[in-house]
Amino acid sequence: MSHNKIKHEGVVIDFKEEYALVKIMVLSACAKCHANGICSAADMSEKVVETIPVEKVEVGDKVVVEMEEKLGFKAVVFSFLIPFFMLMITVFSVNYFSGSEIVAAFCGLGVLVPYYFGIYLLKGYFRRSFIFNCRKINISE
Repeated sequence: MSHNKIKHEGVVIDFKEEYALVKIMVLSACAKCHANGICSAADMSEKVVETIPVEKVEVGDKVVVEMEEKLGFKAVVFSFLIPFFMLMITVFSVNYFSGSEIVAAFCGLGVLVPYYFGIYLLKGYFRRSFIFNCRKINISE
């Protein structure tokens, strides 16, 4: 069964434990991704990602970095959609009950602090969930 994958070409720059650190160039290929309008990676030109090599690679090798497309959507949900709805619900609720826009604004921002702190505490879960694989680019490809 074939899964849709997000792919970027990159170069292995280092190794960290069982991960290969790969520098990728984010180009206009992001335009075909369904999340390009809200993905902060689309604004960057160069990024270093931790990948799990599926075959032996060495520093300097050109590789293809792959991630399942559904994981890209999951990342958008956790990093943008959930906080957006938390912010909106809090701001409108507090404004409705208190009548103060300033209090509502501070409460809206305040509700994001524990959310992102929770995300930070769960970074191990996210590291295991969002897996990037890399494989060497064959000259014949």
